[in-house]
Amino acid sequence: MTDMQTQDQAVTDYGSNRTGVNTTTQTVADPATGASVRRSRTAVWSGKSPSVEFVWLIAGIVVAFLALDFIFHASGANDVGFAAFVFAVGKALASPFAGIFNTATAARGNLIVWADVLAMVIYVLVAAAIVKVVTLISARNATTAK
Repeated sequence: MTDMQTQDQAVTDYGSNRTGVNTTTQTVADPATGASVRRSRTAVWSGKSPSVEFVWLIAGIVVAFLALDFIFHASGANDVGFAAFVFAVGKALASPFAGIFNTATAARGNLIVWADVLAMVIYVLVAAAIVKVVTLISARNATTAK
């Protein structure tokens, strides 16, 4: 005696980002006693693709380095230790945007590196575009797989 029931229940639906609960209930006969035993399994999913989460993770790390580079330059941090590492990474990440705006000098000779700000904005926009493309591709794959 084996009876299998599957129940899918969508909690929210935001286009291709579906979140919800998947419940599977199975009734089987216990071989020793012959009594029926019910097993239930519930899974919850967020609906977000792991690749989307990965893109936002990378974008967050890039923006964090650029923000630290901007803050360290603006506050006049010395070019030693961790700050030297942040300056090197920030300079590499902002290099495509260097020269578009002049670097300004704030109070006490501290630098305002506008290339860092522009780079943060551009990298977030690029990440959002990549996420949109990945979401559209995964939504199309989900509809063709049904």
